[in-house]
Amino acid sequence: MTEIEQLREKGLQALEDGDFQLAADALCKVYQSDRTFENNQLFAGALSKNGQADSALTIAKEYVGEYMGQKKDYEFYFDLCLDASYFIMARRMAVESIEDADKERRIQTIEEAEDVARAERGDWIADTAWRFRHIAAYDALTQQQVYQDALSLPVDEFSEGACQALIDPDCLALIRVSLMTDIQCLFLHRVVDYLYLDGKRYQTVLCDHPKPVRDPVYSAARDYLNQMVGQEDPVAYQMLLDQLHLEMNVLFPQIDRVTDPVAWVQADLALLNGQRFEGELPESDEQAAIHQRVHQFLAEQGAA
Repeated sequence: MTEIEQLREKGLQALEDGDFQLAADALCKVYQSDRTFENNQLFAGALSKNGQADSALTIAKEYVGEYMGQKKDYEFYFDLCLDASYFIMARRMAVESIEDADKERRIQTIEEAEDVARAERGDWIADTAWRFRHIAAYDALTQQQVYQDALSLPVDEFSEGACQALIDPDCLALIRVSLMTDIQCLFLHRVVDYLYLDGKRYQTVLCDHPKPVRDPVYSAARDYLNQMVGQEDPVAYQMLLDQLHLEMNVLFPQIDRVTDPVAWVQADLALLNGQRFEGELPESDEQAAIHQRVHQFLAEQGAA
């Protein structure tokens, strides 16, 4: 038996014996040596049982995609979110549950945990909610920290602050973009006002829109990009796909402004190559204008 196998057995035995500190120490070394999903879950579980909820969730985030696959893993990650009072992610997972019974049970569990948090950490929640409602009063670096803190607020307090931030021009534009997709994923079914890229104010029910990466416009653009670049230049393909993902998130919830996804991708390809190519379709004036706004926004945020 190798040293790592011995440590793993030591950690598992410590879990069984209830010595969670010893389990966390041993399984930490195992995970550092062999960073598999299985070892990630063992290490995160040991940290959680040892009362290190935030650390457990931080470790589990390294494999968040894998946790979304199987019901038992999904439940494990959901429990970690609740233990760490990461209520917004927990709510997202609850409303995306495949089975209605799981959805109702998880939402009820969240609401019960939120009530406990209000009773035990009421001062922190009140202070964080106040800072979130006034997020635009802070400098850029502080706004980002306030937003991160707000993700641990109960859903009602978070949504109240988010709706105020969405119409405040002094709130960082990148935070407003993130907040729109946050609210969309919570499925609150409420009309919200928001400032858009064009500087105008609009109203919509955000959860009535598909997620940016599930929007038919994104799918059509991605498929064309894969067809044109995917096999020939995987590096350029991944770079352009990442950019397309950013563009769709910036466009949300008005992704329908992209009336010709193929022309949109061709314009990005031409920009990358520094020249037009044969068969390129011109964008409409309206689409070209919003495309330019998106590129300008991403450049200002250092993402282009």
